[in-house]
Amino acid sequence: MSGRRIVTEWFRVPSVWALLEVQLFGRADDVTVWSGACGTGEEAYSAAITLERRSICGQVLATDVDRANLDVARAGRYELKALENEVNEGRLWADDLWRYFEPDTDSRFLRVTPAVRERVTFDVLDLGVDPVPACDAALLRNVWRHLSPGAQRRAAAGVRAALTDEGRLYLGGGDLMRPDGWGGLESVAPAGLVEHFAEAEHSLIWRPRTPHRPSAGE
Repeated sequence: MSGRRIVTEWFRVPSVWALLEVQLFGRADDVTVWSGACGTGEEAYSAAITLERRSICGQVLATDVDRANLDVARAGRYELKALENEVNEGRLWADDLWRYFEPDTDSRFLRVTPAVRERVTFDVLDLGVDPVPACDAALLRNVWRHLSPGAQRRAAAGVRAALTDEGRLYLGGGDLMRPDGWGGLESVAPAGLVEHFAEAEHSLIWRPRTPHRPSAGE
C-alpha cells in the first residue's frame, strides 16, 4: 500500500462510534482497539477519546504505511478551526475541546491531552503485508480499496486471526462501493471479507464468521 496517503476524520459516521462504545463498555479485561490505517491520527484519537469518555481500560494501536502521516499523528496537534468545525458538524462534542485537548504554543492549534495521547501507540504497518496485531476492535475504514485483491485476502485472513471471537471489524462506506462505469456506484465487498466475516449490528460493522482456531503451541 506504499504511496497511498490516508487522511482520517474525527468520529466519522457517529452511529458507528456509538456501537463501538457499546461493544467495549463493561468489559472485564483491558481492550485493544486497532486503527489499521490511522492516517494523520484523527481516527486513533477518536478511539482514545471514546475510551476516556467511558473510563474503559485499554489502549489504541495505530498503524499506517506512511511515515509522514505518522509524524503528524504522533504530534497530536490539530487546527482549532478544523476542530470547531467538527463540533458544528456534530462529530465532536462541544466540551470535548476542553476535556480532551489543551492549548498549543500557537493559538491556532490545539493538542490532545496527555491522557488521550498516552492511550495511543503508533507504528508502521503495511496492510496485507505485515502481521496484524491482536485486538478486540479493528478499524479498517476506507482503506481496502487501496489494496490489490491479493492484499485484501491476506488482510482479511490476518484480521480474522488477530481479532477475538467477540470482536468486530469496522469498515468505511467506500470499502463497500465502487464506480459502476455508468456514473454511479455499485455494491462490492473486499476480497476475502465474506469468507471470514458476516455483517453484524450495522452495514459497516462485521463479526467473525467462525471461532478462532488456536495454532499449535498456543
